[in-house]
Amino acid sequence: MSNEFLPGSAESGEDRAAVRALGDLAESVEIEAVPYDRLVAGGRRRLRRRRLLTAGVAAALVVGVAGGAAVIGERGRQAVSTVVVAASSPATTVAAPAAAAGAGASAAARDPFKPVRVKVAEGTASGHTWQAWAALWPTAPSKQDALKQALLLREERYAANPEVKPVSRQDVDTNWDARLDRVNYYYTVDGRRQADDSVHAVSAPGGFPAAVGGASLGLHHPSAVPPVVIDGVNSEVTKVVIAWKTGGTTEAVPVVVGDSPFRYFAVGAKPGSDAATVTYYKADGSVELTKDYWLRTS
Repeated sequence: MSNEFLPGSAESGEDRAAVRALGDLAESVEIEAVPYDRLVAGGRRRLRRRRLLTAGVAAALVVGVAGGAAVIGERGRQAVSTVVVAASSPATTVAAPAAAAGAGASAAARDPFKPVRVKVAEGTASGHTWQAWAALWPTAPSKQDALKQALLLREERYAANPEVKPVSRQDVDTNWDARLDRVNYYYTVDGRRQADDSVHAVSAPGGFPAAVGGASLGLHHPSAVPPVVIDGVNSEVTKVVIAWKTGGTTEAVPVVVGDSPFRYFAVGAKPGSDAATVTYYKADGSVELTKDYWLRTS
């Protein structure tokens, strides 16, 4: 469902206003040399300016409602309903980079063929270093560009996992939407990209409201570290605290990825423990939401 606002419904009123303006101008012109062509052109220019202004206000309203609750897009092979999350020790804090390359990129810099790639968290487990990444691929302006983008994304994923399916033009034609970005979750171990990853459709800046999904990576293709969970949250969330059934907590700090209206965080799995609760905090310390049902080890 689209929340686009169409200013065309006020067109008849604007036309009448333009006609009145033309009449006012005509009265100020010498009778013996009435410049009808210039009067008509000037009235049309003013009408176009009114329409542009109305469209700008509508676009601002669309931006203002971004971040709602409708679930959109592919949620990956391991969706949040089967997520494994934990820290490698009973009580830890997952590190989030203080400043990541590409974070906070302006809308003017959006390129559908060059993703904004941000490290959203990192940690150590079993003597290995893992890093969680989110690559935001800005929406493609056309189906042809969407196909090119899908081929580039598939090439990148295929290099780590030959099981990634080929790109179908029919799938691109069916799923493309100029209001949706795509975000690719993946992780590395000791600097090497692992096979498991996940691709999600998320609202582009100014698009219609949507929810962003998460995924547990490392279940289908295990690696040298426990699974790594990457998830997205509303921009109001500044801290995520996970309490474990075996004791201890893990804190994660969501980070900015380009100009996405969402924030992203990641945690490493704690073997042998389910999450008791996952609590989302706002900047003022208040709780936005607490969940007790989606982080599991099985």
